Amino acid sequence: MTEEGRLAALEARIATLEDEQAIARVLADYSLALDWLDDATLDRVFWDDAEIDYGFFKGSGADFKPILMEVERSMGRRWHFTSQLRTAIDGNTARVTGYNLSLATDGVASTERSRLTGFFGFYNDRMEKRDGRWAIAGRKHILVAGTDLPDTAITGDLSALNTIGATGTDHPDFASLPIA
Repeated sequence: MTEEGRLAALEARIATLEDEQAIARVLADYSLALDWLDDATLDRVFWDDAEIDYGFFKGSGADFKPILMEVERSMGRRWHFTSQLRTAIDGNTARVTGYNLSLATDGVASTERSRLTGFFGFYNDRMEKRDGRWAIAGRKHILVAGTDLPDTAITGDLSALNTIGATGTDHPDFASLPIA
């Protein structure tokens, strides 16, 4: 392979890695938006014309975002996690699968009677890069299981730990990063 050919191959690989990292950031932003009730970040996660299918909702990204945030605002505490991403990029589109775990509870504080609801599943996403920015253009959420778990009251030795309380973009520990 010529030096020019090696350089072109390296540049193509770097571009792919940059796209994969940008896609992973979109999925991390999804969790951040829901957990911290950050509407502005959620607006960057889904294209307004995205095709969304969560079972209970089938429609556009524009219609889904306020419904999703209403659900999240009804919870006392929330925690979302997406991992084990598999990404196949083809130009300005990508197919992405990820494992999903989310936990939620009605109360803001852990008590002896607190319960955590857990959901475990997969995201099948179609991502599109428009004007240099990746976002979800299609998503199907596939639920594997849901569970109800006892929460541990944060008392005794556990009371020395930092607890989150009510979250939101005005929380002192909110850690949104600037848009790259």
